[in-house]
Amino acid sequence: MRLVLIVLTVLAGVLASPTAPASADAPAMPDLGGYTTVSTYPFVMGNEVYFQTPDGLLCAIKPDLGAAGCDGRLPGKPAEVNEIALTRDDSTRGLLATANHRFVKSTGNAAPVLREGQKIVFGDFECAVGADSFTACTKGQPVAQWMVLSPNGTGIGPATPGLPQGFPDPNDFVLSDESYIVGTGPKNLFPVFSVDGGLTCSIIVFSGGEFGCDGTLPGVLGGENEVSAQLPGGVGIRRTDVPKFSTPRFPGPVKKLPVGYRVHGSDAVCMAVTGGVACVGELVGPVHGFQVTSAGVTTFGG
Repeated sequence: MRLVLIVLTVLAGVLASPTAPASADAPAMPDLGGYTTVSTYPFVMGNEVYFQTPDGLLCAIKPDLGAAGCDGRLPGKPAEVNEIALTRDDSTRGLLATANHRFVKSTGNAAPVLREGQKIVFGDFECAVGADSFTACTKGQPVAQWMVLSPNGTGIGPATPGLPQGFPDPNDFVLSDESYIVGTGPKNLFPVFSVDGGLTCSIIVFSGGEFGCDGTLPGVLGGENEVSAQLPGGVGIRRTDVPKFSTPRFPGPVKKLPVGYRVHGSDAVCMAVTGGVACVGELVGPVHGFQVTSAGVTTFGG
């Protein structure tokens, strides 16, 4: 089988965001210095802090888990996107559509309201509430991560490092409770899913491995029908009669990943974009990955 490596020249116009969510830029780091710090006493339960915002969000800071976030109707997001989180693990960080609400006080009285102009400082987190449905949290000193909830833009920052300019950022895509692992069996760890445009993809990574997609590759002239990236290793396309990424290890239906959503495997993530998919991974060395849209195929790294 002939492996054809694509030399990447990333052009902002080629990968510009018709394929990415509308709010594709990471929100700027919020300045919480002007907010009034309040006592944590009314908000503390155990080693966690719980609060409500005036517009009805239910939020928490959980230092032992390295997490902070909010559940509820997120400003500027579809109704099904109901949680935003800062966590240590990128597979649980960002925007979520979930029935498993991690930041809602589970016992006792309802959490107190954090009023406009106030902030809570707890562990290495700060969370503040501002005017016009603005809520923000930061982590670390100096700040290493942040989240902003606002009608002008809801999301987390900073942008994922190592991505080419204009490449979709996993932070902007939604993680759902849906499992894309097909069938049942021992060590059945690898998601398999289809995407807009007809490709079927999987992430076959566990302390190394590969991720890729099989199907018609737009703009490819040599009949290549598989794009993949190895961890560690190279990135490229090839023509094959034995597709590697479209056949689950165990029998069962392959679900479609909705546009705007993401699915994680070990050390890699794939995002469903309009007309295709964008996947990135990192194990040893630089981040590398690929994107397939109706405009063609691009790769980077490796």
